[in-house]
Amino acid sequence: MTATTTPPRRPSPGERRARRERLATWITISVVLVICAAAGLGAYAMSNSWWVQEAPRPAADQQLADGQSRFDRAGIDFFNRQRLATVDVVDPAPASDLGLPPDGDTPIETLVPLTVDVRGAQSVLTFSGVSSFALTTSGDRLAALTVTPAASSTWIAIRDDLEQRSAEWGWSPSDLEDLERKVGEAGREEGVAQTMALPAASVDGMTGTARVTVDAAGRISLQYVFTP
Repeated sequence: MTATTTPPRRPSPGERRARRERLATWITISVVLVICAAAGLGAYAMSNSWWVQEAPRPAADQQLADGQSRFDRAGIDFFNRQRLATVDVVDPAPASDLGLPPDGDTPIETLVPLTVDVRGAQSVLTFSGVSSFALTTSGDRLAALTVTPAASSTWIAIRDDLEQRSAEWGWSPSDLEDLERKVGEAGREEGVAQTMALPAASVDGMTGTARVTVDAAGRISLQYVFTP
């Protein structure tokens, strides 16, 4: 007598569908648990980070002991968090101590508009709402600081800013009138970028000037340039 073997029962379509749904549910739950765990770890790490401290003390790689800002990654993160960058033009630290290359240009684009304090011999010039500035180094020393102020989008705003500084910087009404005439002429020459500057002035131990640029598309911008 020959023995017979009963083949295993195949699951019905409904059973297979139910099993797939259970598997999908477990996968979804697992993914959610992993995400929640990662979020929890991130929140814990953030709660212990200087980014959320009310008045964090800078580390040596974030800021010099005398308050000068550093411009490598750690320093940039710190002054973006503080919304304040400090540059000493008259007596700067060596470029290497500031996180800058010994020679070259270092443009800075800030995460948020912030204040740039420019240290002179006796006082500080403050520029608020700055979104970009640049540092030029030569021979491991700061050679120039260029600040693009908040008033740098329309000629009316630029002119008002220049007029407010004219008495301190020694610019005469005729200097400003001559600049306005040149800006108007540059704006009418389409497709040609031009830069005009006011006379250099001695400002608290620094040499400072203002440059107005009209680019090829007719956009206008203002930069203040400081040199030791």
